[in-house]
Amino acid sequence: MVVTGNENYYELLGVSKNADEKEIKAAYKKAARKYHPDNAESGDEEKFKKLGEAYEVLKDPQKRQIYDQYGAEGLKGMGGFGGAGGFGDYAGGDFGDLGDIFSSFFGGGAGFSSRGRASGPRASRGQDQSIEISLKFLDPLKEIKKKIRFNPLVACSSCDGTGAKTKEDIVTCGTCGGSGQVASVQNTILGQIRQVITCPSCGGTGKTIKNKCGSCNGKAYKRQEKEVEVTIPAGVFDGATMRLAGIGDAGRNGGPAGDIYLYINVENDKDLKREQADVFTELNVDIADAALGATYKMRTPHGEEDIKIKAGTQTGTVEELKQKGFPKLNSGGRLGNMYVKINVEVPKSLNSEQKKLLEEYRKLRR
Repeated sequence: MVVTGNENYYELLGVSKNADEKEIKAAYKKAARKYHPDNAESGDEEKFKKLGEAYEVLKDPQKRQIYDQYGAEGLKGMGGFGGAGGFGDYAGGDFGDLGDIFSSFFGGGAGFSSRGRASGPRASRGQDQSIEISLKFLDPLKEIKKKIRFNPLVACSSCDGTGAKTKEDIVTCGTCGGSGQVASVQNTILGQIRQVITCPSCGGTGKTIKNKCGSCNGKAYKRQEKEVEVTIPAGVFDGATMRLAGIGDAGRNGGPAGDIYLYINVENDKDLKREQADVFTELNVDIADAALGATYKMRTPHGEEDIKIKAGTQTGTVEELKQKGFPKLNSGGRLGNMYVKINVEVPKSLNSEQKKLLEEYRKLRR
């Protein structure tokens, strides 16, 4: 741990001075994921190191108390702790939390072996991308194909992902001598601590670049527009998600590529409401038709269908049209049903003849 003396650890982690251990750990995990050097989008090695310093202090009650009273200066060279020789290269040191956190992010100890030694750059998975696809209401009645465009991060074709102008421009790192690791000794309240870390100059590769590739400016990766055709299965519904594995951003140091996630938006219909494979709607029926029975034309996803209104149908009655809904996703073509709620309409105004007939009907009921 390197105490810089000019950083507010609480502000670095975005927590209050009253934050408990759980809050501090959660804040660190979130920030470490964002600023880890393996993160191609937002990695920041310097910020990542500072976050580690802050977490190491605030998660330890004793160090946190000293920091709260005296600031970062109070943690500098205030005597040994833990016996002669301090903690050496962190053998037996309290790096358990950090190892667990790094492992959950990046599939390993983020540069630390079982004894805390830097083990060079680890393979990291590429970032995922998300794309929204819009469909018409009736599109999911059958399987359809859509072309999508996206711009994943890929290895630069000009330098084959090395970042160098030529092979001769890749040289042994002068900082670590090609080992990918550097060591430092710090005097802290814990005593003298020897830390072996990934070389900051070469990122643990043991190599540096004299002349950068002009196409990617030494980054080794660049965005490239791609187009692929995807098959949207019949029965897909609004809010569904499809995963296209391994075609997202390229991984680093041999890590796998990320994925593409397709978020499906299906437009609404003014009359028909869809819930998964089933369809719901309402039908207004004249009072005489409800009393005597009738046949109505009904719009369904599959076109117009006849629906029979039974004599004596009451308002609120639900009629079922079997297999007039949408395909059930991944079910071999089976269809959902359509449900029609009947609303019996009472006329708001009547002509003289209609009134006379209803009066006669009312007398007959008595």
